[in-house]
Amino acid sequence: MMWRILLLNLTMWLAALNALAQTSERTVVIDSRQRAALGVSLTAVRIAQAQALQASASVSVPAGKEVAVTAPYPGQMARLLVGIGDAVKAGAPLGEFTSPGAGDARRLRQEATIDARLAQTTLEREQALFDEGLIPQARVQAARAKVDISQAAVRARDAELIASGMQFEGLEQAKTRYATGVLRAPLTGVVLEMFTPVGQRVEAGTVLFRLADAGQLQLDIQLAPEKAALLKVGDAVSILKRQATAKVTGISQAVDVNQLARVRALVQTRGTLQLGELLTVQIHPGLRSSALSTAAGWQVPTRCLSQWQGKPVLFVATAEGFAVQPVEIVGSNDDISVVTGPLTEASKVAFSGVASLRALLQTER
Repeated sequence: MMWRILLLNLTMWLAALNALAQTSERTVVIDSRQRAALGVSLTAVRIAQAQALQASASVSVPAGKEVAVTAPYPGQMARLLVGIGDAVKAGAPLGEFTSPGAGDARRLRQEATIDARLAQTTLEREQALFDEGLIPQARVQAARAKVDISQAAVRARDAELIASGMQFEGLEQAKTRYATGVLRAPLTGVVLEMFTPVGQRVEAGTVLFRLADAGQLQLDIQLAPEKAALLKVGDAVSILKRQATAKVTGISQAVDVNQLARVRALVQTRGTLQLGELLTVQIHPGLRSSALSTAAGWQVPTRCLSQWQGKPVLFVATAEGFAVQPVEIVGSNDDISVVTGPLTEASKVAFSGVASLRALLQTER
């Protein structure tokens, strides 16, 4: 096994030296201000693992970090107070909702409160009469039972209004506003979607808003069961196109209707990931084991590659600017390429603005 690894490394270096012999080393000298003006950004190269698995994934948030705000009663949105993409804090108003059901619930709560107050007054009177010896104790017990029943009714009405998610404080108590309440955000996050325009009537349970706390992202990965069997919790996931990394945190023991296994991975380096997008990821089984730590090449975004003197090159960042580094392409698709060359894990290459760097290189000829 060891001699194969040594032979592989020797082959990589010979290929790199051959490329260097055929292409003169050049450097594009620019400072940080010129780099910013050209729109040049950097990305790190990554070790290409021989056993990396490709799979489809969607970007979501962990359980409990996404909520739907639904209509508590049949009614309509009276006013919208937020827009898609707005950041909100827990308890922030989302919109005003009008419903006859809300007005009826408030009326029943008020009636329950009045009944509880009358029951308490009756108990106090009956207790005074009993203390004077004018009535039997049974009447006091009956009055106390009515107090307990009426207080339970108040708590039930309060629970209904709390469960509705609506708040009525601060609104005018006029007849036209009595059935209107404010829907508030149940968590701190971002408004992802709004489903109902002002004035449209909806049934109870209709989704009105969808919110998510996007501070922590996760990947929902789908892949064939035989590939999932190779994975373990803790395996590394890379999304080179988005300059992001993740770690496997859960592997399903069942398949879905499409006969695909599901894997969950927690994002560690966010890069340019966007919530809800679909993309291709690479999973590295046993990435931390020494048997898989030997590079079969370097992974770079395909857009980083350019051509110079008929050879593929990368623009590697240096203190003076960018060195033109010839490489050999081992494999490539629209998003990711695997190359060999004298790179290191500390190497950073131009990710955007590659065409501008190549134009500067041509002017120096």
